Amino acid sequence: MIGRIAAILKKNNLARQVYRILKRIDFTHSIPQITPITVKKSRFDFRRINLVVPSINEEHFFGGVSTALTLLDEIIKKTNNNTKSRLILTDAIPDKKDMEKIFNYKLVSFEQDIDVDHQMLPVRDKYQKNIFITKNDRFIATAWWTAYITQNILRNQAELYDQAYKTMGYMIQDFEPGFYNWSAHFALADSTYQSDIPTIAIFNSSLLRDFFKNKAYQFEKEYFFEPNLNSHLKKYLHKIKEPRKKNILIYGRPSVERNCFPLVVAALKEWVWKQPGIGKWKLLSIGEMHKPINLGNGVTLISLGKLTLSDYAKLLLESAIGLSFMVSPHPSYPPLEMAHFGLLTLTNSYANKNLSQYHDNIFSLEKLTPSTISDGLINMTKKFSDNPTTGIIGKSHVSYYCQDLPQFPFLDEFTAFFLH
Repeated sequence: MIGRIAAILKKNNLARQVYRILKRIDFTHSIPQITPITVKKSRFDFRRINLVVPSINEEHFFGGVSTALTLLDEIIKKTNNNTKSRLILTDAIPDKKDMEKIFNYKLVSFEQDIDVDHQMLPVRDKYQKNIFITKNDRFIATAWWTAYITQNILRNQAELYDQAYKTMGYMIQDFEPGFYNWSAHFALADSTYQSDIPTIAIFNSSLLRDFFKNKAYQFEKEYFFEPNLNSHLKKYLHKIKEPRKKNILIYGRPSVERNCFPLVVAALKEWVWKQPGIGKWKLLSIGEMHKPINLGNGVTLISLGKLTLSDYAKLLLESAIGLSFMVSPHPSYPPLEMAHFGLLTLTNSYANKNLSQYHDNIFSLEKLTPSTISDGLINMTKKFSDNPTTGIIGKSHVSYYCQDLPQFPFLDEFTAFFLH
């Protein structure tokens, strides 16, 4: 509908701006993510770790941000709690509820140069505003735009204090140029992996680390950590048992392109006409709220939105099949969670990623089309119908996934090198 309206408006010179808005064309030619942060000398010289993240707000608080905060907390503990820290939030200002998640941080604002052990500084409205840095401030970036901003801060820090560049940490949790088509954003994201700033790369999984190696990116040092089952979900593992409902859980997130939600819907619209006993199966979409979708043949895809971990665990315990795609070298959490909770799980391969090597319950498609997905789902429903216990008895091939092991096994070495 929007496309037809946009085509009509395009012909009308008076409506060009409306057309651009509808087509999401930025006629200001600006890239807000790379607006620089102006820095000033601090009156202090203490050492402090700055973690630069987009947001801690509930709507943005997914695995990546949580993992970065955990790393920061672990580094501080490793220094016997003798290291100051600052959260720099580039995209959003937290409200009172968001602050409760990180209760020991004091919210500060621009132009405040204060000695507080743990402070939180939102810099969303950063144009022509200053933050203070010491000569010993260290920085860890997360998303690509936080890395881009951090690299500029470190150049300015070196100039302000007439010193060599400080080494930065960079938590790389996916290949982020892939979030965009070939464009300015693609080029900028890619540039953060090729910086003149000495960089310690911290990869979220060996799969992602190997993908970067295959593309010949080079960093001063590299570490990686493997995916590990969320500690809250782990509490429910002992409850895995029969019987299972004929629920199919679909993790699609319509707003996240790499989860392929339109392709999932197209595949389900094929599947509903192929599946024997279709009325016995229930389709539930999780991860992000959307309207119910009529798939045909009397079947509707129902959205449950973003669940609490407890509600998610209960749904995993009673469901038969999971479907979750990620067009990215990152392994993605939902397929691993689903498989380890006994769901037959359909996902996709990408580059060097093949999750079928991780668990008996994971079936990884090499090619994604509506037909390959619907056929894969047919095979899984048949397998479940033939033997409802098949997912329960499926074996994991990653022994570390459910164990209580340190999340960051490289922590000692990283902390010593990063803070030297």
